[in-house]
Amino acid sequence: MEDNKKSSTPTSVEDLRNKGNDCVKEGKFIEAVLHYTHAIKMDPNNYVLYSNRSFAFLKLDQHYLSLQDANETIRLQPQWTKGYFRRAEVESASGLYDEAIISYTRALQLEPHNPKLIESIKNITDMQKRKLKDNQNIIWICTCLGLAMGIGIVLLDYTLTANPTLIHPLSMVVFAFALAAIGWAIGKSVTLMTAWSAGKSLQPPEDLGVNGVSEEKDTTLPEKKTKYSKAQARQRYKQGKL
Repeated sequence: MEDNKKSSTPTSVEDLRNKGNDCVKEGKFIEAVLHYTHAIKMDPNNYVLYSNRSFAFLKLDQHYLSLQDANETIRLQPQWTKGYFRRAEVESASGLYDEAIISYTRALQLEPHNPKLIESIKNITDMQKRKLKDNQNIIWICTCLGLAMGIGIVLLDYTLTANPTLIHPLSMVVFAFALAAIGWAIGKSVTLMTAWSAGKSLQPPEDLGVNGVSEEKDTTLPEKKTKYSKAQARQRYKQGKL
């Protein structure tokens, strides 16, 4: 009887949190999410649970859900450093470095001497600099390739063609620089596409139904109106049917 009573004893929030933490240590992040979610249902105002689940979601690359839990952590306890740290980690993983620096800085304001936060800000600043340098290198390489291609076409046209298309030296230079400008535009487009893709992982999944209510198509057929002649209409009016 005692064993049955023990097995039927409801699991506490603390037990579920500990189970979730153990799953995180073992790399079982899906199971951790399930434990934290169960605990949150029992204690929906426990900001630590949201913080822990945010971390588990981040490990599963579920950035949108991780950010939602981080924001909920901050809403429930705006003076807790880890909420802003969680949000910064998600923003950093999503490529939103400017936003991540703001969140890290907000956390550092609450704990000015936290070495982990200082190191995180330094790392993401370095990542920003590397990204800017990589973008500049891409533009420079594309421009040089365009220029080289332009010079190559001009030389081939001049040496291998009986009647070269580009005869005047100025037209040769203009053509080469035109291809260089095209290369620059291509490189710039690549960097812009990379910038636009940042933060896309934070978009809500379509199957979540974020708007709350799914839009249903109105399948009701419109009521068909019967047409009457003028005489019939007058007769129905007299009878009080219109």
